[in-house]
Amino acid sequence: MTNDNIVILDQIIVDQLNIMMVRDDLYPFYYGGSKARKAVAYEQMLRQDGYNAIVTCGGVQSNHNRAMALMCARNGWRCHLCVQDTDSRFFKEKGNAQLCRDAGAEVEIIAPQDTAAAMDNAMERLKQEGFNPYYVIGGGHNLPGGTCFVDAVGELKRLCDNINYKPDYIFHASGTGSTQAGIAVGLDLAGWSDVKLVGISVARQQQRGEQVIIDYANRLAAHYGLDKDYTGHITFITDFLCGGYEQYTPAMKQYIDRVIGETSIIFDTTYSGKGFYGMMQTVAARGLGNKKLLFWHTGGLLNRLK
Repeated sequence: MTNDNIVILDQIIVDQLNIMMVRDDLYPFYYGGSKARKAVAYEQMLRQDGYNAIVTCGGVQSNHNRAMALMCARNGWRCHLCVQDTDSRFFKEKGNAQLCRDAGAEVEIIAPQDTAAAMDNAMERLKQEGFNPYYVIGGGHNLPGGTCFVDAVGELKRLCDNINYKPDYIFHASGTGSTQAGIAVGLDLAGWSDVKLVGISVARQQQRGEQVIIDYANRLAAHYGLDKDYTGHITFITDFLCGGYEQYTPAMKQYIDRVIGETSIIFDTTYSGKGFYGMMQTVAARGLGNKKLLFWHTGGLLNRLK
């Protein structure tokens, strides 16, 4: 599998605005989304370096965990998931949780504060059992989780050059930060430094969320030999948290449901829908309706099926 640079472009009209869209919800591996794009990049690295097991973490409906579990199942690798919640919820819900179960992942239910210790213990146990495990930081925060988006931006620019289009703004739902960091570095490497990238936070507060993106973008920049410090260059909006991860307001849900009905594109209230709603509210509040807008749909479809 080498098609990690696949970028699918779409165009929609919402509230009389013409919006270009990267459809990672249609990414053709591991049920799509940004985490599937990352999983393909991890898969290539793990195969190349001879790993045969992973340890990672996420919430009950983690897209990351789902993509990693399916990737491991495809390759016959051991997959240990540290799920941050209660077992009563994980083993009852459908969506991503069910796909993790169906893929045969080894699941350990933990409290969020115990994540590091649980992952360290799982790594040690797998080594003792004769495996060569790889520690995948939650959300795909190792190097492959960012380089795949640098590559994707390069492909996006190629597609846009073919249709004589260049966005003024790129919006997306921003979670653990590796996606936003990868796109940010990708824009600079592609010669699109003047394109404004806006992350709509789905969970994290301003200070921590922004700093994680800066740190990871700086790491990626160093990897590519790019002499840039991303401090002061990251736009991370936290106005649409609605109380935190998986939380939303009736107004947000109503808006997203209307957009689905008008466009046939599915959004969820945890990730992509929160990002799209945040984008449209920001565009209206800041008078950006005359700008060329691109929304990077990062998926989250299975969260509607839980």
